Amino acid sequence: MKNDGKTLLEECHGKISVMAVTGIRSEYDLMYPLLLAMSKSEKFEVMVVATGAHLTAIHEYSIKEIENDGFNIVSRIPTSISHDDNLHRVKSCSELMAGLGEAIAQNNPDLLLVLGDREEPLISAVVANYATVPIVHLAGGDSTNPEGGNVDEQSRHATTKLSHLHLTMTDNHTKRILQLGEEPWRVITVGSGGVDRLRMTPHMSPSELAKESGLSCEGRYGVLIHHPLNGDFESAKTEILNTVKAAKSLGLHVIVGSPNSDPGSSEIVKFIDNLEGIEVYRNLPRVAFINLLRHASVLLGNSSLAFHEADYMGLPCINVGERQRGREHSGNVIFSQSNQDDISTALSCALADKSFRSHLRPNQSLYGDGFMAERTLEILETLPIKRKLLAKKLMY
Repeated sequence: MKNDGKTLLEECHGKISVMAVTGIRSEYDLMYPLLLAMSKSEKFEVMVVATGAHLTAIHEYSIKEIENDGFNIVSRIPTSISHDDNLHRVKSCSELMAGLGEAIAQNNPDLLLVLGDREEPLISAVVANYATVPIVHLAGGDSTNPEGGNVDEQSRHATTKLSHLHLTMTDNHTKRILQLGEEPWRVITVGSGGVDRLRMTPHMSPSELAKESGLSCEGRYGVLIHHPLNGDFESAKTEILNTVKAAKSLGLHVIVGSPNSDPGSSEIVKFIDNLEGIEVYRNLPRVAFINLLRHASVLLGNSSLAFHEADYMGLPCINVGERQRGREHSGNVIFSQSNQDDISTALSCALADKSFRSHLRPNQSLYGDGFMAERTLEILETLPIKRKLLAKKLMY
């Protein structure tokens, strides 16, 4: 970023304090490489606010991972996110709003860092605007199928309009944000932190992974991660069951992960716990989880992992149902309907079709080259002063 005037770094006397808000492990994992890079730099002070699913039993208190990573957690904000209804999700927003307001007042950050399209970045962006703290938004500009009815599409773009710097994963995401009227100097393609994370994570052999995770991962297996869409856990149960049946009909062992904290997630956890002939994990350590994907034959379900990390791994993915449709993807993704026959057809293609598998290109990705964190540090070091960051202008 070219900046001919005084920089924020100079205004902050050589050290920019960055408050990162995270509400779930999947989001934190994408943010982690940047947090690590900033913590190693003398030009940044990193503060973490942990909230939402990080503080819940269903996600095995994933705040422990943040603690183990050594980051300074300045605030823990419990919310009602573990309840499976829309009312408590709304209450969670109000709880985060109040708690984050206090955290900002007590710690006086120079920048607020958020990522993605969940309620945590949206509410954080609202709070930071009224606290006059510039917002850096990672992974904006993406788009998913609005016919699925998921609030993520609206939340993502609302967060964009509330933010002051947009660091996107792809050039198409950058173009979409520019179409929203953002000033070009505020919008920069940097890639996905998920690809950085893969590049940074050491390799484990299948036997080492089995010992670390306790899972049967030395043969051929698929990883299934399936999230409910707008609390419709009955449809999600059907999709999961059909996916498991399709995989087992082809002789594939299935390892199932817990869903996110959306309404309906606890019902899904109970359901998969009672499925026979599969293995279930809750919250694997980062290195084990990445290597679980590395050694998998296929990724199943509807996780965004299919579009970021799996692409870079050359891992084929079957996206089941409506969630994630419309998202920019490489040739590793097959979109399937929810019935067992369609899933079986897609799975057979992913495992054995030579034409499809020729499009699997490990170490290449639409979502970056693995150096998002380094690229972002250079941008943050040259940001203009706070007053200019806050003074947004519409370009239409």
